[in-house]
Amino acid sequence: MRTYEITNVIREGVLEETKNAILDLFAKHSLQVQSEEDWGSKRLWHPARREEQGHFLFFRCLGKPGEISKLEKDFKLNTNILKAMVIKANG
Repeated sequence: MRTYEITNVIREGVLEETKNAILDLFAKHSLQVQSEEDWGSKRLWHPARREEQGHFLFFRCLGKPGEISKLEKDFKLNTNILKAMVIKANG
């Protein structure tokens, strides 16, 4: 199992339902959430899916590399997730 840092930018106004959907995706792909941070709402530098504001969520998770690629595909299918970035953490 590796440690990953996952940052999501989600649409304004659908914070709770999208956050629950993200946590459900983590459970579906057997990821263990170590920590979770809410970075708040910020203006986006470039519009994403015609949105100029986004709410940022940060997660540190443990998971298998094969599951991470499947998770990224599921992030793209959710229209409330404007952007998602997954990086492998050191250590």
